[in-house]
Amino acid sequence: MAQPLFFAPVINYFRARRRLWAAAGLLVGAMLLVWDLVVAAPLFFAQYAVRNDFRLAYATAIVGWRDGYGRLYDLADQQTAIRALGSGFNVQPFISPPPLAWLVTPLTALPFTSALVIWTALLIAALLWTWYLVAPGEGVARTAHLLLWVGVFPVAFGVMVGQPGALVAAAVATAWWLIRAKRQLAAGLVMSLVVLKPQLALLVPVALLVAGYRRTFVSWLAASAVIGVVALVMLGGDGVARYRDVLAQTQTTAWDITRRYSISGPLGLGWALRVAELAVVVLTLVAAWRQRRSPERVVAIGILGSLLFTPYLGFQDFLMLIVAGWLVIRSGATSLQVAILVAGYALLELALVVLAVPILLIEVSLLLSLLVRPRSDETSAASRGKYQPRQAAPAARR
Repeated sequence: MAQPLFFAPVINYFRARRRLWAAAGLLVGAMLLVWDLVVAAPLFFAQYAVRNDFRLAYATAIVGWRDGYGRLYDLADQQTAIRALGSGFNVQPFISPPPLAWLVTPLTALPFTSALVIWTALLIAALLWTWYLVAPGEGVARTAHLLLWVGVFPVAFGVMVGQPGALVAAAVATAWWLIRAKRQLAAGLVMSLVVLKPQLALLVPVALLVAGYRRTFVSWLAASAVIGVVALVMLGGDGVARYRDVLAQTQTTAWDITRRYSISGPLGLGWALRVAELAVVVLTLVAAWRQRRSPERVVAIGILGSLLFTPYLGFQDFLMLIVAGWLVIRSGATSLQVAILVAGYALLELALVVLAVPILLIEVSLLLSLLVRPRSDETSAASRGKYQPRQAAPAARR
């Protein structure tokens, strides 16, 4: 994208000082990480019985194993299992899809505290794997991305409360890496793991389909269908009815907190939301088609579209925006897109203060910027390094 001549000196000034900005990123990331470890983490770990969402998946997995999966979403059984973990455990309904309970089931052989330690280690490993695969740059710049990744509060908070978002991020990152390695079928199988928290990447497979990655989409669809059928069989008719009733509770005002950072926060759950969701889907598909030569941009578009489409989102789920940003940088981000990403990162750290609207505007701005097809010679240095250049991407679709 051509830049106005007026901004050329400013753009050149910043580009000539990349090492300085990498060092600044290293310093900022280190400061944020230290704050998380020294101030925030002790508070959350001291109150893990109330604050950690892993307790819901752990207790529900016990219900499924002990009472049968048909009672997985029986609220009375869930409450009994949560209270059995010890005094002071906060009782809330488990509303995630069954595969999350399946994943946690082996950990129920351990005491809750031991299981929580292992689960936290798994989430941290997923964050490191995602960084290893997707983060651009090398040397100091790459290390800066690592500290900025684990230091920004929504990402750190997700680990503190045991949310599975890191696993979804790792699945999407691995799927992109496999597409780059021309292993589309394997990419689709890995992509099916987004079922752990589907709203974080629901439109990524659809964006890949529109962009021409049909084998990945079909593989994802087949694996997801198998997971769905197994879940239906294990739940049975009564279990499905209970799950439907639990999900219906999310429409009440008691669940407004789950919509605070989503598009339904400012728009509500009425017709305005439906119109906006339709617009997001159309914009996502058009952008994915226009960027079809770049799997990085297609996946980033799918992530942005998913986060804008879903009416249920916690601010810890914004970790997916950093994955999208890394992919855009890898594809050869314009100066405008870099500015959007920097502003977006600052807003993520301040998410508890600025709330949803500024972050939603950043998401929309980045998605709109991806409607513009980059010049054919515009490829990031990172893509020319470890991975194939963008011009070779269509070969991955064969």
